[in-house]
Amino acid sequence: MATTLLALKLGSTTTTIYKDGEGLVLKEPSMIAVTGSIRSREIRAVGSEAKRLLGRTSDGLQVISPISGGTVTDSELASLMLKRFLKQIEIRQGIFKDNVRALLCVPLGINLVERKTLEKVCYDAGISDVIMIPAIICSAVGDNIDISSSEGKLLVNIGGGATNIAVCANNQIITGLSASVGGANISVAIEKLVEEKHNLRVGPGAAEALKENICSLYPDSSLSGEITGVNKETKESTTVTVTSNDVYVIVDHYYSRIVDAIASCVANCPPDIVKDVSLTGIHVFGGGAFVPGLERYLKAKTGLPVHISENAKTDIFGAAKLIDDPSALRDILLNV
Repeated sequence: MATTLLALKLGSTTTTIYKDGEGLVLKEPSMIAVTGSIRSREIRAVGSEAKRLLGRTSDGLQVISPISGGTVTDSELASLMLKRFLKQIEIRQGIFKDNVRALLCVPLGINLVERKTLEKVCYDAGISDVIMIPAIICSAVGDNIDISSSEGKLLVNIGGGATNIAVCANNQIITGLSASVGGANISVAIEKLVEEKHNLRVGPGAAEALKENICSLYPDSSLSGEITGVNKETKESTTVTVTSNDVYVIVDHYYSRIVDAIASCVANCPPDIVKDVSLTGIHVFGGGAFVPGLERYLKAKTGLPVHISENAKTDIFGAAKLIDDPSALRDILLNV
């Protein structure tokens, strides 16, 4: 039986899969649409098809994100979602199923129960063997950052549901933490802002799209965008304009929490490592790394050099590199 090797990231907002020999084969929202009760749930859609149903569902249809903050909140639905994704990338299931091994990118600090839950999700979806590795390590590998040297590197991955921060050297995590701050927090806060300021109920998809278009860490940014919702009083569809200045206080609030988490992480490092970090600076990855003004913002808040990755998915590409380099993977696994 042939073995299929995968690099896999079950993110709070996005699931990505790299298939050895084929490249990145799946990038889909981590969402599943179901009908029925808990005992007899029927899958209606997964991924982007499920996301399109957000705000367009009846009482009998739910769109659920089974992973939140990097943690599985509904293991049955997470497994069913992953099983559908594996089918999309032509992984055979059933009697003649493929032998699938996966390198799974996981958040920092997950406990034994969370690890076992992730394993069960993968096994129930049809994966035979799972190796877990911190996604922050994979991000560094994917961005060609040498964490095998004795020089300390400060890594920050700003995701949809959480931000992972680590200081690494000698293939080890010297100190690290996961903060429950990510792009999803900002989207929810924008929903509330539009409701309070314009008396307008908007869907999560509309709030997320607005976030992508207008969020900025420049206080004087001139970005703006329209958002359509239902007026709470008239019940009519209404479109309003929201500016980046309107949402700046939200963006600043969440990114200042990330700055606090960075400071806390560095404060727990040995003095020699802190000296290294002051020279090598901050390496930033993830979808939240692309908000305009982030480099200037972090430099001003931390006084450190800032390096923004050009690729939002360095973690999955780093995991793919490790699949192809068993020696490097072994050296990392011995230390994390």
